[in-house]
Amino acid sequence: MADELGKKLNMRHLMMISIGGTIGTGLFVGISSPLDIAGSLGTPIAYTIAGIIMLLTMLSLGELSSAMPHSGSFQHYLRVLFKRPYWSFMIGWLYWLSWVLTISADLTATSMTLNNLFPSISTSVYIGLILLFICSVHLYTVNAYGESETLFASLKIVTIIAFLIACLCIIFGDVSTISQSSIMDERSHLPNGIIGILASMSTVTYAFQGVEIIGTLAGEAEDKGASMNKIIKMLIIRVFLFYILTTMMLVFVYPPGAQAAISPFVWVFAQMGIANADVIMQFVIVLCGFSASSSALYASSRLLWSMSKDKIAPQLFSQTSRVGSPYYAVLFTAAIASVALASAYIAPKQLYLFLIASTGQVGCLAWFCIALCHYRFRRAKQAGLYPQYPLYYRAPCFPWLPLLAMVLNAISIVGLWFAENGLMILLAELVLVTLLSVCYAFWQRYNLNQIISNESAASLTIRN
Repeated sequence: MADELGKKLNMRHLMMISIGGTIGTGLFVGISSPLDIAGSLGTPIAYTIAGIIMLLTMLSLGELSSAMPHSGSFQHYLRVLFKRPYWSFMIGWLYWLSWVLTISADLTATSMTLNNLFPSISTSVYIGLILLFICSVHLYTVNAYGESETLFASLKIVTIIAFLIACLCIIFGDVSTISQSSIMDERSHLPNGIIGILASMSTVTYAFQGVEIIGTLAGEAEDKGASMNKIIKMLIIRVFLFYILTTMMLVFVYPPGAQAAISPFVWVFAQMGIANADVIMQFVIVLCGFSASSSALYASSRLLWSMSKDKIAPQLFSQTSRVGSPYYAVLFTAAIASVALASAYIAPKQLYLFLIASTGQVGCLAWFCIALCHYRFRRAKQAGLYPQYPLYYRAPCFPWLPLLAMVLNAISIVGLWFAENGLMILLAELVLVTLLSVCYAFWQRYNLNQIISNESAASLTIRN
């Protein structure tokens, strides 16, 4: 049985998949939560800070992925750079779980929108159909995923540009719009002070997360990661501008206390007076949900494949089909992601916000690990180690760049503990880390028994 991935992603695929994986329901739907918590002034500040953290982290990833292109990305870097496999095991499984929750969050958001359009069908049915579709794409070929994601990402870019134009039309069409917007209402600037910005950071950072998928894509690139540096630089500029411009324009047109049924984006398009503009936007959100779910399934299944190859996950997940798809990893991930079916019993919006808050914090931990690996790798290279990994690109301002990235990501992680459900999330994380540590102990014991068993068998063979 084959155990290698297909390498059929070209530069166009890499760029569009990265954009598609980053711009999703976290921007189109999740932006309403920071507006309530951080306020009209705090939200652009939070998105700017998150954008800076993303910039620093991606520069670190650029150096790592160009030198060590691998579908396991930073999980594999931890395995290579640190002697103890504990950190690779712990971070790998936490990150895989965060991607699974991302799929659940995107499925929940997409099913909410579809249910709003066609209320006669339950959210559970929509979730099942979406899972079936994205699984079919990933079980076919990686090239099919690349082409579908290119189409979805193009639609997202067009939508954001249309949104920015709509905001400008609203502002210049009626100048009084600014005076009535949330940015002009002092009470909505920072309703919860600095704590509000900290509490919203994980949700805001979640919107940017997915950009690190470029490190995973390097393992299936046709040029074996040689173009990673160029792609990451272009990606940083586009994503940063899209998010910052979008949030800045929104607070200048969105009135304080406004309650959008699905998303502030829907509200803005409805204000344009175009017939069915809100319905059109909801269809866009649906397609974005398809795209984000598909990218999350790609990243999580490749991570599971990488962990299997690094012997910290069952060997079953390293098996691939004739076209290079890790089919067991895809199916297992999709099965676990079906937790989103709980939206039939829990209020979908509350489930969605809880999922992205939890996922956002693990994503910050992933970014922290990328910066840590970058620091460790460059120091090792300066000491003459790892000659098999040439430095095609050197991130600037070393060592301050990875150190600052680690500090800012740590602040973002702590920030969520000040949110409304922060204590509950902290306790859940402690329980999860404890369970994974126990699993690691059993995994080590199993591996030790396997080694002893193999040595005994070899010794018996020699005697005979």
